[in-house]
Amino acid sequence: MNIESETGTSDQLDVPDTSETIHENQSNNEEERLANTLADQLMGLSGQTALVVKELSELLRLELQLSIGEARRLLLTWLALLPAVILAWVSTGALIAWIVYDISSSVTLALSAFTLLQILLCTTLLLLRKRFRSGLGFRRTKAHAKRLLKEIIDDTTKAN
Repeated sequence: MNIESETGTSDQLDVPDTSETIHENQSNNEEERLANTLADQLMGLSGQTALVVKELSELLRLELQLSIGEARRLLLTWLALLPAVILAWVSTGALIAWIVYDISSSVTLALSAFTLLQILLCTTLLLLRKRFRSGLGFRRTKAHAKRLLKEIIDDTTKAN
């Protein structure tokens, strides 16, 4: 647009191109909105991560307490098993020696019953040891962590 001034020269007015300004404002607003959305999602994800970590640490602490109790009982069964094994070994040796010494005596039946009782005690202690040992694996924490990971993976696949 030309405007002639009083001196007879033409001056051009600087009129900004409004279409470019509007387009830039819209793209800036869209970028800002996307950045805010991303920031909100990251805040939500960090909050969820903190809750998962807190939950898993509490579960780990509780299961560690259970495992310490199981370990104590396992140690006690080992301590009780040692004298029983020694006694069973000695009584088995005494039985064999007694059989060799006195082939047809009734004392052999008494020593056999004594040896069988010791073997039964060892078997019972070994079964208890196996039962207490199975509680030392943190299986509840592992199962809970797998379930949480599966939920997170399912959530991310649904979001995509």
